[in-house]
Amino acid sequence: MKIKKVLLSLVIPVFLLFLPSIGKGSFISLDQEKQVYDAIIGDWEMETEFQGSFIDAIMTLSVMDEKLTGVWVSMDQEMEMIDLKFDGKNLSFKRTMGEGGDTINFEGIVNGDEIRGKYTSPMGGEYECTGQRKKF
Repeated sequence: MKIKKVLLSLVIPVFLLFLPSIGKGSFISLDQEKQVYDAIIGDWEMETEFQGSFIDAIMTLSVMDEKLTGVWVSMDQEMEMIDLKFDGKNLSFKRTMGEGGDTINFEGIVNGDEIRGKYTSPMGGEYECTGQRKKF
């Protein structure tokens, strides 16, 4: 009986420590998550190389309801960034080209106020993309 009490006294505090994170898929606190997102939120001036030309865009990242959200504006089109993930260094998302268009995937690495990555289209093409965070 005494062993059960000792074990419970060890297990319960550990369980309570991780309780706020259960169901989120990770064991980081909301404050830690906010610090990760703070490293990337804002407006980014992006440039994608496409068939020998460069296409400019503005990528706006923000946090809404404790979730990272994003909008991509290019060539007078505003596209929602979906399946957006950022771990403090790696950024990935998808976006659909026009109504009913192809969904392209982006994977990149953020280094301070710079981002470097590439788009991959379902047709197999890859396009280099770089960006700088806008300074206010």
